[in-house]
Amino acid sequence: MKKIIFILVCIAGATASNAQDIGQILAGSKPDANKYLQNYLEPFGKGEILNMGRGWFNTARVHKRLGFDVTISAQLALIPDSKQNFAFNNSDYATFKLKTGTSATIPTFIGDAGQQALTVNTTVDGKSVSYEFNTPSGIGKDFKNSVGFVAVPLPVAQLGVGIFKNTELKLRYFPKTSFSGTQVGVFGLAVQNEIGNYIPVFKRLPFLHLSALAGYNTVNVDYDLTGKGTPGANQKAQLRINAFTLQAIGSVKLAFFEVYTSLGYTTGKAHTDLKGSYVITYKDNTSGGTYSTTVVDPIALSYDNSGISNTWGARINLFFLKIFADYTFAPTYNGAGAGIAFSFR
Repeated sequence: MKKIIFILVCIAGATASNAQDIGQILAGSKPDANKYLQNYLEPFGKGEILNMGRGWFNTARVHKRLGFDVTISAQLALIPDSKQNFAFNNSDYATFKLKTGTSATIPTFIGDAGQQALTVNTTVDGKSVSYEFNTPSGIGKDFKNSVGFVAVPLPVAQLGVGIFKNTELKLRYFPKTSFSGTQVGVFGLAVQNEIGNYIPVFKRLPFLHLSALAGYNTVNVDYDLTGKGTPGANQKAQLRINAFTLQAIGSVKLAFFEVYTSLGYTTGKAHTDLKGSYVITYKDNTSGGTYSTTVVDPIALSYDNSGISNTWGARINLFFLKIFADYTFAPTYNGAGAGIAFSFR
């Protein structure tokens, strides 16, 4: 759990420390700034989509009517080396150019700490202007040094309640709440039905269980950027992620030990927007002085991710306390999860 807390602190700190670097990217044209940040933030957005489709279950068994559990877990989308950097080519951008060379490998947000010097040459209000900055670094090296891997985390808390025979309702809810300039709100709903109870072979083998689950989850985050980097007003970053999952789940219960697996499909979308006004100060190429301009609501990014996944996990049942961990095989971003549940059947 200490490792998970460290990862969350790293992401929060990196968001704050990189605010000014991200503000510098706005010096380029709006299409160039959006293209760059699309590549920079892609592994984070796509990893969180898959995280939100996981953690809904740790057994194929469902509660009896009015039985319930409270589950707390951490879901991690593991970031492969291929997604910790992206290729930057001068030919792909109109206003951004590498200060040295025509192509380079640039870190993503969840990548390494390397940087490249970029130059901006553009026209603003009829004036020829320029700007220079270093690309934002990633935070992957800190992850590797401290926890041995690079991942996008998602903490999950949910309530499961048996509502009628063979069916359980699961709820994820956190009212939109402010934490030091960051507002977070969560809502998720899932239904799990133990379909094995309708199949004769499962009735004859009570240690085998089979169920189906459908779930939807959405997370909304507003991060206040005013005063944290580029001058301006009403600045904030908005993150909106939603995901839908379908899972077929099987489990085998042997005394205090249980093994579970699932085959499923998850699909979702992530939106990242930069709202507010941002004052960019350029070098005036004609006079040699400076020239400032204001851009408003400059960034609107969108990520889609979907795919088939296969989860394998184990759970220890200590009366009402359950301890579990699992690993998910998925396209590009495999996942890992662990947690505890307090369950009363």
